[in-house]
Amino acid sequence: MEIFDIGDVVDDRYELLDEIGAGAHGTVFRARDLRGGDAEVALKCLHPELAANDALKARLTREARSMSALSGTSAAEVLAFGSTPKGTLYLALELLHGHDLEATLTALEARGERLPVDRLLALFAPIVTTLAAAHARGIIHRDLKPANIFVLDEPHENLGRGPVRLLDFGLAKDLAADPLTTKGAIAGSPAYIAPEVWMGKPHELDHRLDVYSLGAVIFRALAGRPPFQADTRIDLVIACMHGPRPSLRTHRPDLPEGVNAWVERALATSRDARFQDVGALWQALLDVLRT
Repeated sequence: MEIFDIGDVVDDRYELLDEIGAGAHGTVFRARDLRGGDAEVALKCLHPELAANDALKARLTREARSMSALSGTSAAEVLAFGSTPKGTLYLALELLHGHDLEATLTALEARGERLPVDRLLALFAPIVTTLAAAHARGIIHRDLKPANIFVLDEPHENLGRGPVRLLDFGLAKDLAADPLTTKGAIAGSPAYIAPEVWMGKPHELDHRLDVYSLGAVIFRALAGRPPFQADTRIDLVIACMHGPRPSLRTHRPDLPEGVNAWVERALATSRDARFQDVGALWQALLDVLRT
């Protein structure tokens, strides 16, 4: 079993400096690229005991492929993807400095504040552009949520790619490939999952589930809470699939009246009644906010 410690050099290239974070499937380190002028990177390593798990290896491979295809957008930049001689998979990503949007929103909400509209427009415009580019390539993200949007501390150093980075394409689905989610499995985060995902029919999913999730994240950013809340997952599913669409103006009376109609379409239960792409959703929101 291959276990890394601070100071180790992974694959004769990446010197581990400290641990950034860890989860059930892997650990992310801050590392120095010894072949890249000592530049610092984020090194995402799959836990060695999971090296034989084909599903998790496929997830990391999907993440690398999807993010590499979106080079030049606000997707986090993939610098390298490989494996150690002992078979541990790793992904080298640009090292980001800042906080995810979940932390940003939670701090605002704790103070009884809400994200200003001009700040929302600045943060989400690059995300929309990135998702549109992904969808044009047949890639859907499937796990849009505030925790997967990273707000940079110094965005002026990243002109052209915006002040945010879209993270974690590990659940991404390439529509040109075979479905990678088994029938009945649910991929994503409950508060932001589109109604059709709950039905567990992966063959029927398309980019419009990202349209819903984007609408739900924008709702959270403006309202200070997700569109649907419940004490149990089953109650959340019922509200999402069958309940009335929530009123955004109830939580943000400063917004124009037309914003509730926007919510109705953005979070429509039926995919056909929803905005059909992220660009249409975004443009409609801009039109409402400018009234």
